[in-house]
Amino acid sequence: MAEMDAQEQAIAAAWTKHRGGQQDAAINEFNAVHSADMKNIDALYGLGLAQRAAGNVPDSRDAFTRCLALINGKLHENPGDDTLEMLQRMTQQRLAEAR
Repeated sequence: MAEMDAQEQAIAAAWTKHRGGQQDAAINEFNAVHSADMKNIDALYGLGLAQRAAGNVPDSRDAFTRCLALINGKLHENPGDDTLEMLQRMTQQRLAEAR
């Protein structure tokens, strides 16, 4: 198995914190990754989930909206990509739940 780079390690740490109920720490980690890579879909999706779990629905809606825009842009470049289509549906569901 290949070693993870620093960004992948940060994402993994953020997801671990989110799953462990440490939403504030997860939000900080996801924000740090997003700040370093504004096109990181994983960071925005995770950020939205952590914000929602922390009770911050407006910010989670914003993160999911920005995430969906990135996904749609990538789908425009790669029409029919199964992974992107799945992410698109998942993000649309999270947005619908956040209304």
